[in-house]
Amino acid sequence: MTEAHDFRKLVGQDSTQAALRGAGRREPFPSLVFSGPAGIGKRLTAVWYAAFLNCLDQEAAAPCGGCNSCRKILGNGHPDLHFATVPENKTVIGVGEIREAIHQLEYAPFEGNFRILVVENAEKLTDEAQNALLKTLEEPPRTAIIVLVTPLFGALIPTVVSRCRAVRFSPLSEEAIAGLLRDHGAESSKAHELARLGRGIPGLALSFLATPEALTRRDEAVELFLDLPGQDLWGATETAAKLEKLKLGGVDVILALAYAVYRDLLMLGSGCPDLVTHEAHLVSMKARIQELSSVTLRKMLRSIDEADQHRHANVSPKILLQRMCLALAKGGV
Repeated sequence: MTEAHDFRKLVGQDSTQAALRGAGRREPFPSLVFSGPAGIGKRLTAVWYAAFLNCLDQEAAAPCGGCNSCRKILGNGHPDLHFATVPENKTVIGVGEIREAIHQLEYAPFEGNFRILVVENAEKLTDEAQNALLKTLEEPPRTAIIVLVTPLFGALIPTVVSRCRAVRFSPLSEEAIAGLLRDHGAESSKAHELARLGRGIPGLALSFLATPEALTRRDEAVELFLDLPGQDLWGATETAAKLEKLKLGGVDVILALAYAVYRDLLMLGSGCPDLVTHEAHLVSMKARIQELSSVTLRKMLRSIDEADQHRHANVSPKILLQRMCLALAKGGV
């Protein structure tokens, strides 16, 4: 069984599943955009929706997980479930890949009720590829479903968005993620620790459980951010380089971590230690908070927000990190 297709392990998306289920299987939503943080469960929800639409059981019980259709989806072998993503050695999804995917939707379902196309990392569709999708989104074949999955809703052109039903995914509760981690073998206290660090994103929390070295790298990055205020130009540039070398993920992951660290300092300085996410770094935080006022910390948080806005403007990640680290070193100036 392919882990990435096990829709039975989807947690914390009850309201989203209810909304999708509410459309029924006779006239389901033909074009959707699933948006939200990476690791929140968007792709697995798309797989769940494909299983729901093609399940051989009664609609109320679908997806059952046991019929022939569900078993094929669980094993990544259903002929009517297709994926489009960034090809190897490329950085975008081009018009050729999308036209090939659309061509698959023109055929009648091989054995299910619907053919489903899941476009992963839809923010990496070129403008030409998005334009190639427009006609199919506007007039999809009766038995075709298209799901665009993206962490960057704003990267899609307005004409594409206007033709889709938007489904936004919100962070899960700490308890929901802790329960998921316990199901994966984590001891209770460890599950709550990792759930808090996961910031409502189950995929992130599970990655910490599966790869402890990822948590070690994150701890190193937290200390880098705590040491950053007050550094000179050289120190800020070196910090940016070290953050890149840690390979925490994309620049969005680094910005989110930076925001979490300085938010922790703001919470600690405001007398709310119970709201601190990175409890393992309390000693370092208590030492640092003596030097940073709440006004300064708010400026620093605003500088991270500005960096995030520049990220959407295709600024080089290396330059973006250098500028952000310099601003943080100067107290958000």
